[in-house]
Amino acid sequence: MRKFLPFSRINKVTENDPGIKILEKYRCQVKKSEFKEKDYICLRDLKLVVLDTETTGLKPQAGDEIISVGACFIKSGELMPECIHRLVNPLRPIPRLITDLTGIDDQMAAGAEGFCQVVADLLEFIGDSVIIGHSIDFDINFLNFKLKPYNVRINNHVIDTGILSKALNPQLKLHSLDSILSYLDIYPEGRHTSLGDALLTANVFLSFQKQLEELRIKTLHDLKCYIRNAMLYKF
Repeated sequence: MRKFLPFSRINKVTENDPGIKILEKYRCQVKKSEFKEKDYICLRDLKLVVLDTETTGLKPQAGDEIISVGACFIKSGELMPECIHRLVNPLRPIPRLITDLTGIDDQMAAGAEGFCQVVADLLEFIGDSVIIGHSIDFDINFLNFKLKPYNVRINNHVIDTGILSKALNPQLKLHSLDSILSYLDIYPEGRHTSLGDALLTANVFLSFQKQLEELRIKTLHDLKCYIRNAMLYKF
């Protein structure tokens, strides 16, 4: 059975860690004071970054690592061509189950850059955008756990397409990404790759955005209120 490094070694950095310098500029990239400024901007006018990660497992506190990040962005109701897709060297073996699922093996990851450099580029891409993802709390919490030793945190607004699906389509029994793709008749090309899942989630959101506009939900504030009410009365 493969062993992971103990937690105490995983979540600590030394003053000589090059990641400190790489990530320094991203401290307080998104300040909480900026949150309300986006609330009343039309969703179509916001830069919406759709994010996905692939990891060695579900528990960063137990030594699981990110092995791939992918992100694309939406503006004016359209998927833009710019995107980011990077492998990350986890500095530990990738479980066979994860390799079978994602196609990423130890040899591929060994030639990739480390977490700090890849995530610095990802943070540059994200900026102060609203982040969209399916079960996005998992990705954000995983990233923030790994960023914590560097005093960096992702504070952006987030939109979860899983929660949004529950609000818009309560008739569905399941709201997994696969179930929603099937419901919307979207072919799952690139499934279980970080960029592939980001692109699929982007197309899901664009479909949901049409439903939102039919309901006259136009701003981030409108969307939050709609989801809050749906959680109270439908879920």
